Amino acid sequence: MTTQPSTSQPSAPAPGLFTRKATGLVREGRTRDALFYNLLWSSVALTFAFYWLFAAFYPGSNALITFLIAAALGLPGAFLYAMLSQLMPRTGGDYVFNSRSLHPAIGFAGNFSYSFWLAVVIGVYTTYIASYGFGAFGRMMAGFGAGSGWLSFGNWFSTHWGLFITGTVVLILSAVMFAVGGVRLFFRIQAACFALFMIGAVLVPAVVGLVGSHAGFLAHFNSYAQHLGTRNAVAALVASSNKAGFTHPAFSWALTLRAISVFWFIFGFIFSSNYFAGEIRLQKRTHIYSMPGAVLLAVIVLLIMVPTFDHIIGYDFSARLGLASPAAYGFAGGAPAYPELIGIAANSPVIGIIAILGFTIGLVVWLPQTLLLVSRNMFAWSFDRVMPDKLSSVDSRSASPLWAIGTMLVLSIASTAIYSFTTWFSSLSALLGLTLPLLVTAVSGILLPYRRRDLVENSPYSRRVAGVPLLTLVGGLALIGFSCAVAVLLWDPGSGASLQDNPGKLELAVIVYAVGVAIWFIARAVRRNQGIDIDLSYRELPAA
Repeated sequence: MTTQPSTSQPSAPAPGLFTRKATGLVREGRTRDALFYNLLWSSVALTFAFYWLFAAFYPGSNALITFLIAAALGLPGAFLYAMLSQLMPRTGGDYVFNSRSLHPAIGFAGNFSYSFWLAVVIGVYTTYIASYGFGAFGRMMAGFGAGSGWLSFGNWFSTHWGLFITGTVVLILSAVMFAVGGVRLFFRIQAACFALFMIGAVLVPAVVGLVGSHAGFLAHFNSYAQHLGTRNAVAALVASSNKAGFTHPAFSWALTLRAISVFWFIFGFIFSSNYFAGEIRLQKRTHIYSMPGAVLLAVIVLLIMVPTFDHIIGYDFSARLGLASPAAYGFAGGAPAYPELIGIAANSPVIGIIAILGFTIGLVVWLPQTLLLVSRNMFAWSFDRVMPDKLSSVDSRSASPLWAIGTMLVLSIASTAIYSFTTWFSSLSALLGLTLPLLVTAVSGILLPYRRRDLVENSPYSRRVAGVPLLTLVGGLALIGFSCAVAVLLWDPGSGASLQDNPGKLELAVIVYAVGVAIWFIARAVRRNQGIDIDLSYRELPAA
């Protein structure tokens, strides 16, 4: 009796919980890299660039009080994110925290919502690079007598195609950087950008503001505008702003509080290095230094910038800039942001170039920072098998998830088109959508000591205060801070998301979150049909 050879094929191995046993990402970042990232990503310069809008639309508000309150609201959240990142230093940040502490669908939806709104708001940065970077440079050269050709050069960057082409080129270069050198190259470039930013966007303007005078600035402003074709520009500015309703306001607590929404742009999200914590070398206080430390550094920067700027430019002059028609005083391309004003105040094109360069670098570096952040969120979703496996594939040479970066690049170019050719979103209108997911993380911090007791009790944050876990207390404070910020955004008409003027923004933010929940349950059903139970993934932390 002979034995027939078997014709059956060996069964395929059962798919694992994660796409693979190791992420393939490398811990290239240091504490300083995370600190630089958080301060640059917080957009201090971009927020301050339009100080004239703050003075014009929140008349009677006090910038020092406002940003200190905004910092106080954001500081507990920075400590909470730092503690959670120390406990779970994984790629994906709050997606990992919340999916392991609360429910996978809740964690995914919050992180998906945050990433969605970042994909929307990135167009603000790409278009401002064109208009307030290259455009301002061209106008400044003309304003200092280099010829009208420079004005035409600068004006092109404020056209629809100028905005779109410039932003798209910088985005593509950002993505190529990761493909060539990965995060190692990015961190080197970021360090150089940080130095140039601090010199050009902070220190030089502060020195000019400190040693100059308001009377001298007004004289220089007239001289500058004369090269743009307008005589006695200050008088024209005053007349136009008076016509628009300018009055010297008394101090207002209500408007000071409403204006928190402006500075929340800085302090609401200053802990975003948590999203690539899996690529930062972990030391005892790495995230405490880089997240709450960034809050402190941002406060110091603003304590330098606000008084010196008010000294030389003036609060009332800033308000007039925000109300007057730019064409009335010779600035047809738009009101000048603070780097151009600093160049005018110094009466020096060299100083102006340094200020504009530092400011523009702060915008430019935000683009690869955001590509990094969102691509790591996509990577984490894919690693847990919620999204296609391609998004967590890592290029062996650059150690970068190029498919995820490419996906975010496409979304970013679409956002650039929206801001270049439409008026669908304002600069601040994404703040509500970005802030609501933070409430989820605060709740996660409150509950983590009870839901993952083993994880917390074996950590530096196992202490209790009056019988309450330290992490729970910090999470409670963060919840209060984030909730107050949401309340301000819903109250302030200038936020673009107030319940009175823009009720649809809250509805849209809720819809985006609900879509995230639906995506997770659909993904779970699809994976079950493939023989994969993704629920099991959330019982343990993914690979570091």
